[in-house]
Amino acid sequence: MEKRSEADKIIDLRGVSCPWSILKAKSQLTNMKPGEVLEVLASDPMMFEDFPKVLGQSDHHLIEINEQQGYSRFYVRRGQK
Repeated sequence: MEKRSEADKIIDLRGVSCPWSILKAKSQLTNMKPGEVLEVLASDPMMFEDFPKVLGQSDHHLIEINEQQGYSRFYVRRGQK
């Protein structure tokens, strides 16, 4: 994974379960400019498995995952498309 830069936007999805958390994160990415970084705060453990798979089917790039107490921070760079 590439080294993350400071996030351009943060979306707090703690307490939101999959697949809603993934849909909300993808929607936020769509509204961002190519190359911008989205920080996603998520507490659903399924995000570890499902979110990287969904991103792998797009041109968005998962930069980093930081585990926190009770939730995780996902850093995603918006793709060019």
